[in-house]
Amino acid sequence: FFLAGYIAMILVWANFAYHENSIFTLYTLRGHDIGPPIMPAVGRFFPLGFQEFNLIRRFTDTITGYHAVRIAQLLIFSWVLLILNEDLSIKARAALVILALITPSILTSFSWLIYHEANVLLCIVCLVLFVERFEQTHSLAWAVAAAVCAQIMIYYKETASLLLLGFAVSRLVLRCRNTDERSWDYSRLWDKESRLDLCLALLSVLFWLYYLGVMLPHPNMQYAEDLRRPLAELFLAYIKVDLLALLFVGAVLFRTYLIVRCRVAPSLLWDGLAFGGVACFVAYLGLGISAAAKHYAAPVDLIALLYIGRFAILSAGKMHSWGKLVALVLLVAVVFQDVSLSAFRVFEQKNVIHAKGQIAQIVQARYQNAAGNMRRLFFPFASPYMIMEFASYLEYLGVPVEGGMGEAGGPNSVIVVTRA
Repeated sequence: FFLAGYIAMILVWANFAYHENSIFTLYTLRGHDIGPPIMPAVGRFFPLGFQEFNLIRRFTDTITGYHAVRIAQLLIFSWVLLILNEDLSIKARAALVILALITPSILTSFSWLIYHEANVLLCIVCLVLFVERFEQTHSLAWAVAAAVCAQIMIYYKETASLLLLGFAVSRLVLRCRNTDERSWDYSRLWDKESRLDLCLALLSVLFWLYYLGVMLPHPNMQYAEDLRRPLAELFLAYIKVDLLALLFVGAVLFRTYLIVRCRVAPSLLWDGLAFGGVACFVAYLGLGISAAAKHYAAPVDLIALLYIGRFAILSAGKMHSWGKLVALVLLVAVVFQDVSLSAFRVFEQKNVIHAKGQIAQIVQARYQNAAGNMRRLFFPFASPYMIMEFASYLEYLGVPVEGGMGEAGGPNSVIVVTRA
């Protein structure tokens, strides 16, 4: 029932009028493929971005059809989360799924078409599942599936390569360290599990060699510079909108201390995943990207929820009463923050889509009634970028706009004007 309501929320009022959907109205909905997003001019390199829509456009041109991919990913994502953590009860696993889906960055990833984090999130949970199955069976098929997931993930988001590298290297370190004798056993590097981790680390290294080969001739980090914020402002933003990420880093540091002091035995799968999540978090801090940037923190938030949730549930019976009280207070704070921010983002998205759709329909009707004689639309309060996005949606509805797709336009084209 929760997933049914979630899917209905995604589809209500959905159309191509939202911000940055011009990637569809100017390309796939016109029958053109989107090229691999390799953009040295702004420092972006994610070659698999939007490529799924090149396939989708051959089967559908409806907003529901486009969202069907994200909905399928959502269902698979939820199913995989339900079969992970088999040592937790089904109620606990279902609660973790619901908490994950109301996390603002994860909700944004699955309900917005243009964000690639949905692909990364699905690859993360599948990677964990396949690695877990490989450790249980030593079947080559599971190892190949894990490598394929890792390869797809890192070419959808640059920082996913750091997540993968942190995951693989930390597992190798934890495996080779003998916690009982505080010594190192390098012969463990030849275990089957270690060979898979070496393969995953190699995939990340190859990605960075490819990245540097493309980017070094044109060194530019303009995209990150546009998003950069001071470190103090970043931490304040995380406290306000993503407390879970900061709690996660604190939990990983505390558990690392316990592992180093040989007070707890490491969990190669979950502690390795946590170190990968921290590597991704540190990368965002280094780039100066704020948690307020909607979708970026989704992989970190997912790992944080699974990691903290798993160990909190397993250790609940051993906690003192004051520990349970602290855990309950932090849980309430995180859930309140997630629900309020997610509700705001859904309302903001649906309000923008509905309003722009209504305005576009009025413009379309008046253009048709005026037999093409309506020449000028003046938007005094909108930015040129937003007007450009709106103009692409008008063209999708059949209202020709001067300069659309770089063309001069015909005699009946509408001119869109701002104050600048």
